[in-house]
Amino acid sequence: MKKAKTKKGFRWNTKCKLCLVPSLLGTLVFFVVPFIRVIYYSLIDNQFKRNFVGLDNYIDTLTNDYFLLALKNSLLLIVICVPIVIILSLAVSLVLSYGIRWVRKTRAAFVLPLVIPTASIVLIWQSVFAQDTSVLPVYLLFIWKNTGICIVLLTAAFTAIDPALFEAARLDGASTFTLHKKITIPIIMPTVFFVSLLTIVNSFKIFKEIYLYYGTNYPPDHSYTLQYYMNNNFLKLDYQSLATSAVLTSILVFGIVMAGMALQRRYRQ
Repeated sequence: MKKAKTKKGFRWNTKCKLCLVPSLLGTLVFFVVPFIRVIYYSLIDNQFKRNFVGLDNYIDTLTNDYFLLALKNSLLLIVICVPIVIILSLAVSLVLSYGIRWVRKTRAAFVLPLVIPTASIVLIWQSVFAQDTSVLPVYLLFIWKNTGICIVLLTAAFTAIDPALFEAARLDGASTFTLHKKITIPIIMPTVFFVSLLTIVNSFKIFKEIYLYYGTNYPPDHSYTLQYYMNNNFLKLDYQSLATSAVLTSILVFGIVMAGMALQRRYRQ
């Protein structure tokens, strides 16, 4: 009997591994190989002579005024908007999870940013902020676009908490503050870390919204992001600058994600 179970388990594991093969092949062909090629382009002088120049392209990019401007704007977007998105999402999720009944019926409204086409929202934004020349419209658009998914995930985390935990803690004399400190926060914290990283990654993908809002390859300086810099280098066929900035952006995103995961592991300990 043991041998039969082992054989059956082995077959099941083999089938699971075989199901992963198409996905792994797709990742290899469409992500890993192209990224290796991007790294190669960042180390040569041009795509015709293909002379190896080492880190010269990286030095040129890191001293480029437009790249530094784009990097500053992208980091400012993270520093300013991501905390607002997380705090706003936590507040709304808390109300939706523990609020009155009619408030809970509004949950579907927070999914709208995920399904409404960006182009239609940009038209509304252009009408509302026609006289505004600051970066505020871009920040508000990012906050509106990303708060919905965070609310959905955080609300799921709140509602997944077993009420029996609170009842047992109240019987032991725990106050409301202690309940949230010892039960609510530790349980939802992994989800908070996840939505924070998700929002940070999405901040590097705001090019479409800004491009549609301003309708130009060269927006005001305060809205010139890393994706704008890479897009303009692509249009100029400057593949070396494009590849170099793409690698640097990937390293930045990877570093942020790794730092977030390290904080999450440290918090769990």
